[in-house]
Amino acid sequence: MQIKAGIKSDIGYRDKMEDEYAIYEREKIYFYSAEVYDGHNGKGAAVICSEMITPYFLHLISEEIVKEQPDFSRFPKFIRETCISVDEFIVNKGIEAGTTIANFYILKDRFFSANIGDSRIVIGTYNGCETLTEDHKPDLPKEKTRIEAAGGFVIKFGVHRVQGELAMSRAIGDSYLKPYVIAEPFVVNGFLGKENDFVVVACDGIWDVLSADEAIDIARKTKEAQKAADTILSTATFRGSTDNKTVIVLDLRYYEEKNHHERFMITHKKDFAIDS
Repeated sequence: MQIKAGIKSDIGYRDKMEDEYAIYEREKIYFYSAEVYDGHNGKGAAVICSEMITPYFLHLISEEIVKEQPDFSRFPKFIRETCISVDEFIVNKGIEAGTTIANFYILKDRFFSANIGDSRIVIGTYNGCETLTEDHKPDLPKEKTRIEAAGGFVIKFGVHRVQGELAMSRAIGDSYLKPYVIAEPFVVNGFLGKENDFVVVACDGIWDVLSADEAIDIARKTKEAQKAADTILSTATFRGSTDNKTVIVLDLRYYEEKNHHERFMITHKKDFAIDS
């Protein structure tokens, strides 16, 4: 599909590596994905998500995507169903680990971005870049209200935490924090355009010390996906990030040469925890 990917992952100064990542490509249906999973309390949930989420999503879209005119408006709901189903699988297994997700899907000239937690996706545009994700932090008013309505609480212990433990309000897994920590995704979709050159998908170990503009600027200056991923990670380490770090850089320049859209366009945003 003429999409080049650069991937870099590092344990940082942690005792164990809990991140996972995945790349899936199905040329027959012009599908490509880049995915980062930032695990916590163990790696189990991140591993399962990297192996299950996209195959499950591809199963759900299989009948729709082969139609002459697929109903792409259904795809965000398919993403949501995927996240909830994998979350239930992990919880029913009794796995206490949890994970964020940041998944960037390409389907022909369309894109779908999904996140749960605080990993992020950034895409380059003529104006600089666009962040396609929303962090899910416990101190955000809509998240705190939701948690308290479910009978939970948020307190500050260094940072704001759900039940005094988890520093994010949404994740897949974390069975011991249900129903306060949920697996409802934030989904953005629309059309790619010739203006889109690079995509950066990364966990918070990167974004804690780099801005979206800085990550895209590194990709543009290095001009090569793997070198960009290497440089983004080394820059984060130099700036003091001690966390596990994982970054995927996609080079879309050759893929977009055949795109008949000049401009990138977001057509829909949906937060499945908030929007009816």
